[in-house]
Amino acid sequence: MAGHRRGRRRARARRSRWRLPLTVVTAVTVVVGLVWTLVPSSGTPTPEAEAVEKKPAPPTWTRTWNTAMATAYPSDRTNVTGRQTLRMVVHAGVAGVSSRIHLVNTFSKEPVTIGRATIARQAHGAATAAAPMALTFGGRPGTVIAPGGSVYSDAAAFPVNADENLLVSIYLPNPVRTAPYHKWALTTSYTSAAGDTGDRTMDTADSGFTAKFPYWAFLDGVDVMASSAGTVVLLGDSQTDGAHTTADGNRRWPDAYARALRATDRDKPMTVVNAGISGNRVLADGDQAEAGPSALNRFDRDVLAVPNVKSVLLYEGINDIGLAGSSAPEVISGIRQLAARAHSAGLTFTVATIPPFKGFERYTPAKDKVRQEVNDYIRTTSDIDAHVDFDQATRDPLNPARLFAGYYGRGDDRLHFSDNGSQALSDAIASSHSPAPPTAPTSNAPTQTVVADFTGDGIPDLIAREANGELRLRPGNKDVDDSSRGDGTFGGPKTVARDWNYTQVVAGDFNGDGHDDLIAKDGAGSLQLISGSGNGTFGKPKKVLDGWAVAQTVAADFNGDGIPDLLGRGTDGGLYFWPGNRKTVFGPVRPVLKKWNFTRTTAGDFTGDGKADLIAEDGAGNLQLFTGNGNGTFSGPEKVLGGWTSTELSAVALRKGGIAHLLGRSKETGALHTWFNLGNAQFSRPLRHPDS
Repeated sequence: MAGHRRGRRRARARRSRWRLPLTVVTAVTVVVGLVWTLVPSSGTPTPEAEAVEKKPAPPTWTRTWNTAMATAYPSDRTNVTGRQTLRMVVHAGVAGVSSRIHLVNTFSKEPVTIGRATIARQAHGAATAAAPMALTFGGRPGTVIAPGGSVYSDAAAFPVNADENLLVSIYLPNPVRTAPYHKWALTTSYTSAAGDTGDRTMDTADSGFTAKFPYWAFLDGVDVMASSAGTVVLLGDSQTDGAHTTADGNRRWPDAYARALRATDRDKPMTVVNAGISGNRVLADGDQAEAGPSALNRFDRDVLAVPNVKSVLLYEGINDIGLAGSSAPEVISGIRQLAARAHSAGLTFTVATIPPFKGFERYTPAKDKVRQEVNDYIRTTSDIDAHVDFDQATRDPLNPARLFAGYYGRGDDRLHFSDNGSQALSDAIASSHSPAPPTAPTSNAPTQTVVADFTGDGIPDLIAREANGELRLRPGNKDVDDSSRGDGTFGGPKTVARDWNYTQVVAGDFNGDGHDDLIAKDGAGSLQLISGSGNGTFGKPKKVLDGWAVAQTVAADFNGDGIPDLLGRGTDGGLYFWPGNRKTVFGPVRPVLKKWNFTRTTAGDFTGDGKADLIAEDGAGNLQLFTGNGNGTFSGPEKVLGGWTSTELSAVALRKGGIAHLLGRSKETGALHTWFNLGNAQFSRPLRHPDS
């Protein structure tokens, strides 16, 4: 106990010296930066800190891949029978000049014999890219691991590249009755036939591995010798374990976070260790053994024993609240205990807030109240070094008790994150200077994004031009809690036109038939009307105006007569208005403003008064609101958003004629984001869309 108290005093002294503000940005500083430098509240490193940063880190054993064992099960549950070879696929997080593996016999009551083990790069499936390298244990080809024991292989001259798949093979010459394993691997590994007795660890072909193996068994770590800034252990439940991301895709949020950290510092990146177990809890062991011991009970093995660990990020608690019915004081007590143990070991300790789960089968308002109380503690306590606000980053801004619909799979349980939701978690803590890999190369990202109800169901849809010249429609998804409106997301793409050689695309019911149409500028400078059929298809182009020497064309009912009009910037820099009519489509032009020194103009009812407004980007990267007066004139401007860096700006409503929100596409990643309108043109943080 005395040593524990001394550790706490040291931790308190360390934290009070720098007075870290507890924000999402601080979480980045703590998890990424505090491992090698402390940043004062001013945000400026001290000279001593800068000197530490510039000093090269000596090579040390660092974990490049990790899993946490949950339990040991008999062969009928694990498919590990012994007298066979397991070939397990793992994904390397950081590079190193040499490597070793860590084998464990955790939870087992019997020793296990390892006949031989090898490591190789994956070519495809169970096939290796080259001859596997044999590993040794104390100079011997095999070893025996006692019940509950573990062993490292000797260092091997096998260099590892970051972000590559490896094949670790172990030969089990004897029958195995129970094997420690990790169930939710989301990775396809392989085994030879049960009882085939052959040592296939040196095989290069995949023909000897006749069965797919969806788990990891006996293997809980691969280490590399590397210059690393240290390791951050992500201690969590199913959300960290992989949630509902794509199998074999390495799209878990720890994978995305590792990529972001490598982009931050390619020479000595922070290593990310995934210690998530599906179903895991902070306080008590799970009702099912495969949920593993609680975070409190596994902290020493799954955190403190990890090589080169410097920091911990805890993202747990939903299973305590949702499944076990724990109270807020109970969960908070567990967090405090983990923080104290981390500080006693000299580690920084960051905690993630718990995202919402309304719509999940175990949700109740009472449980949500507990979640919010725990989150309030996480955001305000001095017991921890920092927090990251996953709740704020992933909740629906218009209904904060539930997740944004783009962060879980359509028809899924509304708790577990999809690929896109997991990327959003990583984005919440990764530096803005180290973006995630592009959804698509930004040069190939869609353009000319426009939103209207093209399918006639009252839910606005999205149309955009792809890099290959196709015009594709993505239907708006209905809100699962209110089918009269959209949820702000879109379905899969459908090609509606090929060789789309038009620009300045706008939408509206221009011909008065009740269906939304398109108007676009062709290569000859004419405006063409492409009539919508109300079912997601369109007619042939019809010319409506010649000599369209106008930029930033937008369409909406600006004068309140129920007919869409056009606005655009003329060659003299002024803003001009073309009133819509049902005879000639548009009436005579008239000026609105003499000088329009703005770009990326879009139109919609942003103030909720039923009148069409304008939002445009000024020269300083701010979005300015021009409030529509309902007669073709505008008031303003008024700044509504700063730091706009998206390549596009579009308006989107959740129901036809509803209040308008904003869409933009990231310059760095090509991903589409929505800024939800919270009322009167007050916008939320951006929420990332699935690939679109």
